[in-house]
Amino acid sequence: MERPTFEAMLEAAPGVERDGDGCTVADGYRMSVYIGDPGQAMEVPEVAELRLQAAFCEVTSREHQTVYFVEYSSLHGLCVRPPSGAGGRRAGFS
Repeated sequence: MERPTFEAMLEAAPGVERDGDGCTVADGYRMSVYIGDPGQAMEVPEVAELRLQAAFCEVTSREHQTVYFVEYSSLHGLCVRPPSGAGGRRAGFS
């Protein structure tokens, strides 16, 4: 993927707050970034922060405060999950 495509995805993602070349994930939201090729992607779970550099992206995971340095061409996608218990009724017993 190219940087402009990744930036457009971040702009559209709920719970992602952009500040210049940095992005943070709002409290309660959970983001994962997928690295690799379709069908062979690795998930980087619990992303807390992203920093967009000219040639690569720094991805900081909440798990052990691990930082991944990833070329844009290796980014495959992202997933944002809203806070649990975000309202609405669910099927089942109460």
